[in-house]
Amino acid sequence: AAEALTTGVVLRAPKVRTARLTMQDAAAPAEAAEEEAVPPPPPPPPPVEYSQSMPFLVKRKALNGYVGDVGFDPLGFSEILPMDWLREAELKHCRVCMLATVGFVFTDFLTLPGSIYQVSTLDAHDVSVASGSMSQLLLWIGIAEIISVVAIQQMLAGSGRAPGEFGFDPMGFAKDASKKADLEMKELANGRLAMMAFSGMVTQAVLTGNSFPYLY
Repeated sequence: AAEALTTGVVLRAPKVRTARLTMQDAAAPAEAAEEEAVPPPPPPPPPVEYSQSMPFLVKRKALNGYVGDVGFDPLGFSEILPMDWLREAELKHCRVCMLATVGFVFTDFLTLPGSIYQVSTLDAHDVSVASGSMSQLLLWIGIAEIISVVAIQQMLAGSGRAPGEFGFDPMGFAKDASKKADLEMKELANGRLAMMAFSGMVTQAVLTGNSFPYLY
């Protein structure tokens, strides 16, 4: 104390509080690093989308974006086979059945002259096979199928071709994009109806043995 009075220097105790604050400041970044290291919680699962046509089944994701999609795929074919190939097959059957439905009824009202043509629509197949005229159909349909197989292979390889697209539009109905989408929907809807109609007409014709309207 005497020395302190002589020199005029006042001695003070060390600041313990400052040391404590320094330790707290050093611990803060470590705690912040630990908080940042904690992974965020996983996002909630997406909502389940159910089929429009069969609300008790989950909609298959592969159906999204296709014309006429109402979520109808109860057996899950779209998860096994390429969706473009399935749509190609559907459109082909739609077009064949639309022509077949009209032709099946038309030949009950109008036939060509000659005894070979004077048969019912139901018996026309067997008569055509017996006369050999069915081989012409096999030839021309076979050529069309070969062309379509090439187009389908290119489509599945990523050529950008839309399923069922052969560029057949001699009247130019599909020049407008909005009209084209509407026409595609109408073709698909009428084609699906034709597939059901043709199956029912043939079944009814076999059961009754009569021509249009295939009643007893």
